[in-house]
Amino acid sequence: MNRVATADAIPVGVAEYAVSSDERPLKTSGVGSCGVVVVRDEVAAVSGLLHFMLPEAASPVDREAKFADSGIDALFSALESKGGDRSRTWAKLAGGATMIDFQSMGRPIGERNIEAARNVLDALEVPVRAADVGGDAGRRVTFDPASGELLIKTASSEAPRRL
Repeated sequence: MNRVATADAIPVGVAEYAVSSDERPLKTSGVGSCGVVVVRDEVAAVSGLLHFMLPEAASPVDREAKFADSGIDALFSALESKGGDRSRTWAKLAGGATMIDFQSMGRPIGERNIEAARNVLDALEVPVRAADVGGDAGRRVTFDPASGELLIKTASSEAPRRL
């Protein structure tokens, strides 16, 4: 996974998504209660990464990538525009931390974010191969399309985890 450290990685901000059709890594940071969905079609060599903030979009959607449901739909549209096929894809998930525990507010937003992403992927019949979710630490996430590895670095750990 040496490519992950390269300067040519495609940065993805909060409430954004990006697609790589040239095997360039995709990276995002500041993943606290937000969710990250990475999808990969190995046959077409197309990958995508979504960094979303909330589980469900209200209608009308002002920024589709802000939400798990509309963001995953937009991510797949972008993936398919580059030759990807949803029926061949798999996914990996990250994020959903409980950054601040507001017990009076019900279930934490991070937990609801990951549940929403899993529900959308399940409805689309996209298998989730791996996940690094929950906890109480923020994450930096980098996906290397060439290897299929998801590298996760948290503030509370010295060594990155690889999924």
